[in-house]
Amino acid sequence: MAIFKFFPLFGILLGAFWGLHQIGYFPDKLNDVLFYIKLPSGAFWKPTWGDLVVIVGLITLYIEIFKSTRTSSISIVDHTLSTIVFVAFLVSWMVFPWTIGEKSNSTFLLLTVMTFIDVIAGFTITIAAARRDFSMGDRG
Repeated sequence: MAIFKFFPLFGILLGAFWGLHQIGYFPDKLNDVLFYIKLPSGAFWKPTWGDLVVIVGLITLYIEIFKSTRTSSISIVDHTLSTIVFVAFLVSWMVFPWTIGEKSNSTFLLLTVMTFIDVIAGFTITIAAARRDFSMGDRG
C-alpha cells in the first residue's frame, strides 16, 4: 500500500484502459448500457461503461488532489510521476486511434483533462501548503 503514496492512480487507469483495449473491450464498448434504473420522474437512467469510467476518474481525481495536501519530499516524486502520466495520456490521445474508437467516444479525453487538473492542482496545492507551513514556522 505504500506505493500508492507516491504513485499516481491515473497511471493505473491508463494501464486498465490499455489492457481492456488489448482484450477488445474498450473503447468500442464504452457506449454499451450497463443497467436501467427507473427514476421517480418516470424516466430511465441508463449509465454506460463510459459513464462508469468517468465516475471512477472523478473519484481518482479527488484522491489525487487529497494526496497533494502533503508537504513531504515524497510529494515531489508524486507530482513528477503525475506529470509523466499526464504526458502519456495526452500523447496517447493524440497518437493512438484506440483512445477514441470507431464510435468517437470522448471518455479518454475526459480522463486526460482530469490528469491535467491533477497536475496543475497538485503543484498549486502543494506550493500553497508549503507557504503556509513556512510562514507558520517563522512565528515561533
